[in-house]
Amino acid sequence: MNNQCDVILTYCWNRVGYIILRTLTEKGLKVWAADTSKRNICTMSKCCAGSFVYPDPFTEEEAFIGVLKEKIAELKPKVLMPTHDESVVIMRHRDELPEDLIIPYEGEEMLLNLANKAWTADLAGKVGVPIPEVYASADEVKQYPVVYKTVIGNSAKGVFYPKSKEEILALQKQHKDEETLLQEWIGGTDYSVDCVRWDGFWKSSVYHALVTKTDGGGTTTQREMVSAPELERYAKMLLDAVDYHGVCGLDFRYDPDAGKIAFIEVNARFTGGLATPVAAGFNIPWAVYKLATEGHYDEPCDVRIGTKTKWILGDVIAIVGRVVKLKFNKAELKQVMKFRGFDAFDDYRKDDKRAILGEMSYYLGKLLKNGKLNP
Repeated sequence: MNNQCDVILTYCWNRVGYIILRTLTEKGLKVWAADTSKRNICTMSKCCAGSFVYPDPFTEEEAFIGVLKEKIAELKPKVLMPTHDESVVIMRHRDELPEDLIIPYEGEEMLLNLANKAWTADLAGKVGVPIPEVYASADEVKQYPVVYKTVIGNSAKGVFYPKSKEEILALQKQHKDEETLLQEWIGGTDYSVDCVRWDGFWKSSVYHALVTKTDGGGTTTQREMVSAPELERYAKMLLDAVDYHGVCGLDFRYDPDAGKIAFIEVNARFTGGLATPVAAGFNIPWAVYKLATEGHYDEPCDVRIGTKTKWILGDVIAIVGRVVKLKFNKAELKQVMKFRGFDAFDDYRKDDKRAILGEMSYYLGKLLKNGKLNP
C-alpha cells in the first residue's frame, strides 16, 4: 500500500471535506481522508490518496485520539487538518501529538469560547458589532417570532422560532439543563463571511443564501458571492478582538427592508458553504495550508462577485423536508430545481462521479439508522 501522505483530513464524510480534498490534491499534495465511516464522499473520490476509520471523537474520545496517534506515526503527515468540531477534541490532546505536526487551529479554550453563541454575542456587542436584542425572559419579548437556541450547536440544530410566550416557556422546560439564548428575530437573508486571519494576513469574502436546508435559515444549499464590505469589517473587528489565527466563518442576518444587520454566530472552522469562495477565486484551504506551513500566502485571491454554487444532495434534502412539513412554495421549488447558472457544485464533478455516490451512500445509511437526513 502506498503510504505517502502530506495531509490527514478528519471528519471527511461531507462536502466540506471534499472541497478541501480536491483543492489540496490539485496543488499536488497527497491527502488522506479519515472519518467514522468507510464509505463517503471523500473516500470514494479519485482525489483520495488513502483513508482510515476512527472511533467517534465525541463519544469515544480516548479511542479516537489513540487511532489518530497510530496513523500519524505510520503516515508521518506534515499537516493534520480538522474540518469541523472534532478540532476541539484534537486540540485538547495537542500535547500528545508530535510537536512538529502542524495543526492550523486555535487552542481548545478559544475554540470553545467561539462556539458559545452567548459568549460571542456578548463579545460582538462589546466591540461594536451589531447583534439581535437579547431577552432575559419571555416577559421582555416585544414581538414574535423570536429566536430560542441552545448556545452550543450547528447546522440549525437546537434553534427554534417560538411564536408565543407559551411556546418559549415550553422550550425552556424542555432545555432546562442546557445554556440557552433568547433573541430578537431578524428577517431577511443569511450571510456568511469566510475569513482567513494569520499573523498579519487577512482575507475575507461574503456569500448569501439562496436556499437553506432547514426552514428559517442555517445550512445553505445554494449561495451567491456578494459585495458586503460592512460585514467584512464587522468580522475583522470581532476576530481582531481575540487575535484569532486560522480559518473562520461568521454568520449574519441582513434585512434590507428594515435596514438591519445582526451578527449571529462564529464557526471557528471551514464553513458549509466553502465551495462558493473557492469557486469565486479565494482558495481558502490552500491559503490555510501555505500560511501554516510557510508563514505567508502570496497568490492572488480576487473574489468574483456573482459566483453561484449548489449543493445537489442538500437541495434534495431541503425540498423533502419542506414537503414533509408542508412549508414549501412554488418559487422555492423552482429555485431548487435549477441546475443551470451555477459556477460549481459542492458535491459533483464530471471527472469524479463516484464521490457523489459516496455522499449518497453515507446519507442513506444515516437515514436508515437514525431516521434523519441531518447527521
